[in-house]
Amino acid sequence: MTSMIHSIMTKLTAGFVILVLVISGLTFLFTYGASSGKIQESTQQELLALASITAADLNGNEISKLQPGMESEVLYLMNAEQLAAMAKSDDEIVKIYTMRKGSSGIEYVVDSGYNTGKRNFKIGSAEYSPTTAMTDAFSTRQVEPEFVKRPWGTVLAAYAPIKNAGGEVIGIVGVDMDAGVVQNRMSFVGQTIYLILILGIVCAGLIIAVFSRTMIRDIHILIDSANRISRGETDVTIAISRNDEIGELASSFKRMVTSLKILMHQDYQE
Repeated sequence: MTSMIHSIMTKLTAGFVILVLVISGLTFLFTYGASSGKIQESTQQELLALASITAADLNGNEISKLQPGMESEVLYLMNAEQLAAMAKSDDEIVKIYTMRKGSSGIEYVVDSGYNTGKRNFKIGSAEYSPTTAMTDAFSTRQVEPEFVKRPWGTVLAAYAPIKNAGGEVIGIVGVDMDAGVVQNRMSFVGQTIYLILILGIVCAGLIIAVFSRTMIRDIHILIDSANRISRGETDVTIAISRNDEIGELASSFKRMVTSLKILMHQDYQE
């Protein structure tokens, strides 16, 4: 009998599983890449919407009056509390802050972490490495295309212009989301896709194994019948009914057995 390693069932199952693995791997790479891009894009839109809402709620006239050293005054505390409330409404937001153009470039004004022990700057603190998105936000809302590093961590950020009562842009509001949140979302999608592919491979392997097993069973029947015929037995019954090539082979065996019976009967009469 053919060893298991040389069995057609083993070869068919292994070949099919390898094929599925290759296709699944390519599918995973393509799907994960596309899904990751969509997740980051949707997160950016989420941040843009929050930045726009926050900017619309802020009083540009009040913020424009804030000067260095006013961190303990009511005007600052009211606006800082408003930003803190917006940040607390979403656990994934690290910080919300306002910025403006100063004499030395872009500078920070209000920090949402003023009363949580997470205040990272005071009024007038300079941003030494302003990004293109940050600069362009003084004209229209912007979002960082990639993660950026802040003193409070690596984040994905969006900005929206703040206007005063006369419609003049007096600064921008920034909304920062922890990069880990976005990466966790991507990881969850990747793990889900990976699990689905694994289940698909297992199911495909089981299906081909069952299919090949029935085929090998019928081949073994034909082999046993051929061995019995070679020993001179003529009462061989081949109970195989298939509509494929193995079925045709079984029919040929049946005709051969019938022909042998006729020949042996003629020889006996002679």
